[in-house]
Formats: sequence, C-alpha cells, structure tokens
Amino acid sequence: MDWIANALLALVAGSVGSVLLVPHTQRRGEAAKARYAAGRQLYGVLCTYRQELEYQYDRCHSEQHGYPPEFAALEGQEELAEEVLRALPDLRKRTARQTREDLELLVGPTMLAFAERRMYVLADVRVGATEQGRLEVLLRRVTREPERYCEGHLQRLLAEQNNFHEHNEHYEQARAVLDRMADRVAP
Repeated sequence: MDWIANALLALVAGSVGSVLLVPHTQRRGEAAKARYAAGRQLYGVLCTYRQELEYQYDRCHSEQHGYPPEFAALEGQEELAEEVLRALPDLRKRTARQTREDLELLVGPTMLAFAERRMYVLADVRVGATEQGRLEVLLRRVTREPERYCEGHLQRLLAEQNNFHEHNEHYEQARAVLDRMADRVAP
C-alpha cells in the first residue's frame, strides 16, 4: 500500500511542478528563439558587409576611385555599427560583449558612441544639410590627419586608399574582425 501512496504523491508533485515550471520554460524558449533570430540576422548583415567590402576593395584598386558610401565610407560604417548594436540586446551577454568589442575595433570608439546615440533618432531628423556637413568634416579629418582621427580598421582602410601596403594591411585586419564576429553569431 505504501507504493500506491508514493505513486499518488509523485503524480501530484509532478503535476504541481509542471504547472509551476511551464511559464519559466516558455520564457526560456522565447528567449532562445529571439537569440537565434538576432544571431541569424546579424550573421547575414556581417556576411553581406564582408562580401561587399571585398567587391569594393577590388573595385577601388581597379577603377582608382574611393569606397562608395554604403561600405567602408563613413556612412557605411555608421550603418553597420547601428545594425550590429540593434542586435546585441537579444544575444547572450558574453557574445554581445565580445561582438561589441570587435565592432569597436572595426569602426573605432568615437564612431561606435555616435552610432549608439544616433540609433534612436528618427530617420527624417537624420537627413539634412547638417548631417552632410558633419560627414564631410569627419571625412576631411580622417583623410588629412589619420594618425589623430582614425580609430578603427575601416577608418584606416578609408584613409590609406593611396598607400597600397597600408591599405592591404588594414583590409586584412578588417576582414579578420568581420570573420570573427560572423563566426561568433553563426546560426
């Protein structure tokens, strides 16, 4: 008769425990889904940026013109930083921290801080003469005084377009950082 009481007690305990654990399990499942979706989206962004950077790198040397605004240029760096920063809250804390550190190596601390502040500004406020003027001043600083204003690999890549050895070195460093970031968040 003790086994019947033990079996009933186990059934009651199991059902009560499952009722208490269901919300916790659901929350963990939703967090895992959000983490996977953010990692997949961020992986796509990083791989696309890397592919386009390779294409623009080859094009930059073959056609003798600078990088277009979408990629290694300052506008592209800001967009990349914003897209990566938007995905970080959904990733695991350690992955988010390491990805943020790599992003800082890629775009520099000043550009990263600016992208964090700009993330929450409405798009219609961003486009204007003042924004264009800010980018022109920043580009002048990066190209004329790279030792003072170039903080990230992409800024150095942009500033050293005419020096093939330096340009190639910064390009390889930028590619390595992008690959490391993509490998970390790969689905």
